[in-house]
Amino acid sequence: MTPPHWHVLLVYLSFTLIATVLALARRWLRPGATGESVWQKYPTYILINLAFLGAGWLPHEWHALTALLSLLGGLASWEMARALSLPAMTRRGLPLLTAVLVVAAGWLETEAFIKLWLAAMLGSAVASALAVRGDDLGRQVLALTGCAVYLPFCLAAYLWVWREDAAGFLAAFVYLSVATNDAFAQITGQLFGRRPLAPRISPAKTVEGAAGGALFAGAMGLALSATVEWSYSAGALIGLGIGLAGLLGDLTASAWKRALNLRNFSGLLGPQGGALDRFDGLIFAAPVFYLLTLPR
Repeated sequence: MTPPHWHVLLVYLSFTLIATVLALARRWLRPGATGESVWQKYPTYILINLAFLGAGWLPHEWHALTALLSLLGGLASWEMARALSLPAMTRRGLPLLTAVLVVAAGWLETEAFIKLWLAAMLGSAVASALAVRGDDLGRQVLALTGCAVYLPFCLAAYLWVWREDAAGFLAAFVYLSVATNDAFAQITGQLFGRRPLAPRISPAKTVEGAAGGALFAGAMGLALSATVEWSYSAGALIGLGIGLAGLLGDLTASAWKRALNLRNFSGLLGPQGGALDRFDGLIFAAPVFYLLTLPR
């Protein structure tokens, strides 16, 4: 028998409590340690997590998650176009394109969406080629790749996962595995981190933090395994894998920021940074989960 939704909330609350205790322990175990404070992120972090869970659990015909991901895709696309210093018209057009494609993924069957996506890609490529000027070419190509390929397709994969489960447990599994990895990687890294993971890309990340985040993501997968009718071992392994995929997404976005000489893509979410800063892991992990587990 599948557990009710309150089971997921109880699991989430338990992990939040553990994270809080570990964050408090840092004051005593490493009182002089530097690094970004997790407390500034706590309120918006919890609100965003609850918003995603709620949107995924509302009836599918309401398309609440589609609307939320469309907003996320549009904001992330705007941040990318802005970071690449594209012309004003392009900065307005690409976010709209991304948002429309994400909405289409929520309403259309997969095959129909892919046809629409390919048509949009061809039209965007032609428009970009006609508008390009000299050294704009590289930035135009990067913008099209990110805003018209990477973002809509990755967010579409999350919607396809969501559509496979009327109760919304698969979507919750993906989201909470990535969110757990993000939170505990920072907390355990600040507590135990000694060895840098990728100093040229993201100097603040440590091997210990990455290991801690992945292990807690596996624990989250184990705790949620009954909700998706998997064995404990399968849930733990997939949770671990999704946590690692989230880390790769985070490192990918960090590499982009380093290349563009940015600290954050924007300040839209306050201490969380921008949409790409906050959801880089989820955007990357969603298609990985889809490829690994669906169709079942």
